[in-house]
Amino acid sequence: MINDELFNTLAARKLAGEATAEELQELDVLLQDNDYLREQFTLLQSYFTEAPYHAAADTELALQKTMARIQATPALQPKIKVWKWLSVAAAAMLILGAGLLYVDKAHTPVSHLAVNDTMQWLHRQNGKATRASIELADGSKIWLNVDSKLSYPEVFNSTSREVYLTGEAFFDIAPNPGRPFIIHLAKGSVHVLGTSFNIRAYDNEAVQTSVQTGKVAFIPADNKDTIFITPDEKVTYQPAATQSIIKEPTAAEDDKAWTEGRLLFRDKTLEEIGIELERTFGKKISFIDDEPRHYRLTGSFQNNNLQDIMYYLARSRSFHYNITDSTLQISE
Repeated sequence: MINDELFNTLAARKLAGEATAEELQELDVLLQDNDYLREQFTLLQSYFTEAPYHAAADTELALQKTMARIQATPALQPKIKVWKWLSVAAAAMLILGAGLLYVDKAHTPVSHLAVNDTMQWLHRQNGKATRASIELADGSKIWLNVDSKLSYPEVFNSTSREVYLTGEAFFDIAPNPGRPFIIHLAKGSVHVLGTSFNIRAYDNEAVQTSVQTGKVAFIPADNKDTIFITPDEKVTYQPAATQSIIKEPTAAEDDKAWTEGRLLFRDKTLEEIGIELERTFGKKISFIDDEPRHYRLTGSFQNNNLQDIMYYLARSRSFHYNITDSTLQISE
């Protein structure tokens, strides 16, 4: 007997990028044992993944479109009542909406970083396999990558423009010499007047900042140095024991490839690639054997699915892989 309520909940949480490892495993078991549920989930998943970006303001419209398309699928009508599909769609969209954008009406501090004003703050948070584009009150545009969070005021004050980032984002900042734009990170900050640049600042990773146009200043959390970065330059800051700062040439277009649906790996270990694939596709990556973790690979992919990517990677360096609805397993 199919547990509709359990399937609805697990499917919604996975589509929203909010499922725990245990929930992903439980959903995987349900789908493996039932072709009927697997067909439903595959179709529903396509509705949520066909658009590369999701914005919280589009949640209601996206839900309406999903409902209409499910109702218009004749093959589903004899198999399942539409309301059951709608419950999954509604639950997933509600989770997506809540996870993508919420308002801090109590003016509380952003994460562990202090905010010494009483502005109303908005918080956009993407789960795995979800990206967003944001336009700020001053006209600046931001592309927020998967598994990332941006906190920003609904309206900037008269002296400065400040936001808080965890994860990765590409910024196209509207010029305003009288009001500098500051991006606060857990491991430092980036200061600009008007320019375009990419910041990668995931937890437990080095911070990377690269510039496409203009000039930015990167200031490490310890305030030891201020590093100025110009077009096609990148700074990598490792705040571990070494506290190393490396400035080097880069191709800024490649650093922002993810905004165009491209995945670019240059001499990356398979473990590093696995982290990126887990964020991009929302599947838990596990290594059955340790040796493949250290394989170094290079590849460029444009809007490819996970199966295609793994097929070509495995041809360049021999290893085995198995993809399920919730996991990617890699072995020798």
